[in-house]
Amino acid sequence: MKIAKLLDAIMGLISAYKAGLVQRKRQNLKSVAICVGHSRIGDKGAISVGGVTEWDYNKKVADALQTQLRHQGITSVVFDDYPSDSYSGAMNWLARGIRKEKCDLAIELHFNSYAKDSASGYEYLYFEGSKNGKRLANCFLKSHGESFTEQTSRGVKSTDTVQRGAAFLRRVPPPAVICEPFFGSSPTDWTIFEYKGLLLAGAYARAIVEYFKDE
Repeated sequence: MKIAKLLDAIMGLISAYKAGLVQRKRQNLKSVAICVGHSRIGDKGAISVGGVTEWDYNKKVADALQTQLRHQGITSVVFDDYPSDSYSGAMNWLARGIRKEKCDLAIELHFNSYAKDSASGYEYLYFEGSKNGKRLANCFLKSHGESFTEQTSRGVKSTDTVQRGAAFLRRVPPPAVICEPFFGSSPTDWTIFEYKGLLLAGAYARAIVEYFKDE
C-alpha cells in the first residue's frame, strides 16, 4: 500500500514537471504576423513584367514561410484578406488582428515597381525611431544578401509618418518591416525571382530566427 502511494506521488511529480516544461515552452514560443501586401478589397498591387501581381506572388511566399517557421518552432499567422477597400481601414483592421494574436513581430510582403525598368535591387523598410524595427530590417537585409548574391542592396530605409508604408509600420503593435526584395518592373530582377519564391521564404525564415536569437 505504501509502495503504491509512493509510486502515485512520484508519478504526480513527474506529471507536474512535464506540465511545467510544456508551460515554459508555450511561454517561450514566438509568433510572427505574415501580412501579404495589397490584401485589401480591390487591390492586388503592382504587376511584374511576367504578369504576376504582388499579391499572387507573395501569397505563395507567405504560405512557404509559415511552413518553414513551423519547422523552426515558431508560430505564425498569415493575414491575406483585409476586409476593407480603403488603405487606412485595412491597416486599422490589420493592427487589431495582430494585437489580438499577440504577435512578436510583423512583416508585410511586397515587391517594388518603377516606371523605368532599370530600377533594381532589394530594400527593407522600418519605422523611424524603432530600434527593434531597424534591427529586424538589418536581419532581413543580411539574410537576403547571403541568398541572392547577384543582386544589388539598396539598404534598410527608415520611414516617417507620411512616407510609403508608414501606416503599417506605425500602427501595428510589434516591431515591423516591409519587405521589398526585388523590382517586379525589372526584367533582370524578375528573371532571378520568378521561380525563387521558396528560396526567398527561406531567407525570410533565417532572418526571423536570427532576430529572435539576439533578443
